[in-house]
Amino acid sequence: MTAVAELYLSDVRGRMRGVKVLGDGALAQLGATDWHTPLASGGNSAAVLVQHLAGNMHSRWAGLRGGYSAGTEGESAVRNRDAEFEEGELNGATLLRRWEEGWQVFLDALDHLTPGDLTRPLTIRGEVHTVLEAVQRQVAHYSGHVYQLILLVKTLRGPAWQTLSIPRGGSAAYNSALLSETAEPGAT
Repeated sequence: MTAVAELYLSDVRGRMRGVKVLGDGALAQLGATDWHTPLASGGNSAAVLVQHLAGNMHSRWAGLRGGYSAGTEGESAVRNRDAEFEEGELNGATLLRRWEEGWQVFLDALDHLTPGDLTRPLTIRGEVHTVLEAVQRQVAHYSGHVYQLILLVKTLRGPAWQTLSIPRGGSAAYNSALLSETAEPGAT
């Protein structure tokens, strides 16, 4: 079981760093005036998504940055979740700093978890989860919001959008390059 837990932690650490890279790529394409632009009335802007993700990451994971500690509550008493969804006037540089700080908290916590921690209890708003359940909950949550962010920025950028993955029409070239990298030396 320990081997599976180690494999899981290694995978989730890498995958969540990959999700962050996608978000970084989207945010890098925002213009100064785009941060506070939702796609529809009542929708979330990039600023709101960043505020919410950062707030959630600090609340859920700050207590685990140095490793698991029994009795850790995954909802900070000082968090004001509703304020995260209010459109403010923060500039892009401030929002990027919050984005980086939030991800640092989450990734630090992941890096300090051990295989044995995954079955330990962690409460979130008084509801008991295993650490594994709490991590999986956040993997889905954070990935969902990052993909919202990508859609938002892609829509705002229109034809100026720079893809974050394999470009349309580029799958064959990508696969060919990937296969040539993994081919054994001397194989024909």
